[in-house]
Amino acid sequence: MVIEGPQVADLNVWNFNNPRERFWASRTRQLHATHVSTFDRLWSCLPYLRPMLTITGDSIQYGIDEDGGRCHDLLGTRCDPYVNRLLTGEDFDYHCHSNLTRAVLPFGLTEADVHDVLNVFQVTGLVDGRYFMKASPAQTGDFFEFFAEMDLLCALSTCPGGDLSLPLWGPDAQDTISVCRPLGIEVYEVDSELLTGWSPPESPPYDGQHGLRPPPQPQR
Repeated sequence: MVIEGPQVADLNVWNFNNPRERFWASRTRQLHATHVSTFDRLWSCLPYLRPMLTITGDSIQYGIDEDGGRCHDLLGTRCDPYVNRLLTGEDFDYHCHSNLTRAVLPFGLTEADVHDVLNVFQVTGLVDGRYFMKASPAQTGDFFEFFAEMDLLCALSTCPGGDLSLPLWGPDAQDTISVCRPLGIEVYEVDSELLTGWSPPESPPYDGQHGLRPPPQPQR
């Protein structure tokens, strides 16, 4: 939830009881769209491949802009200190990758568990195949809501790029602290009556052999 003005958020999701099952951005992008909204779902990685959550509310009505930009991005990924070092020669410890790493350490996870994100409230697109970002349209009171289809561990980073109205890298790079704002999170318990007939999603019943079955035995 946006509480003080525009701010982009990078979201990671794991199965709380089995964190090897985690959000798979590219498959979600294929099954739904490059940018997600109400009734789209975030899917988990192989060999699980099932919806982890369903988006149930989205106050952003951005649509498609003149450059083909849309909101709630699955095209890009998180900012990280490695690319920052590559581009600027400087170390910075508070990119989204680092923020997510610190967030999951108390749960027994590590940097290796941080994965490609859903960029909530972020407007992006492609022009001639090149990725672009625009300033977030989110305003105080805007929200992005989802229903957890299983017990989830979620980690959210308020991007150090803030609302992305200022360039992070390149000759025009600026200090973005002035456009960084906090975000709010609310967790609700669903009325049990609404869950009548619902059951947690199951993985496809593939037997997992991957062509490694032993050859048939000769008949005697």
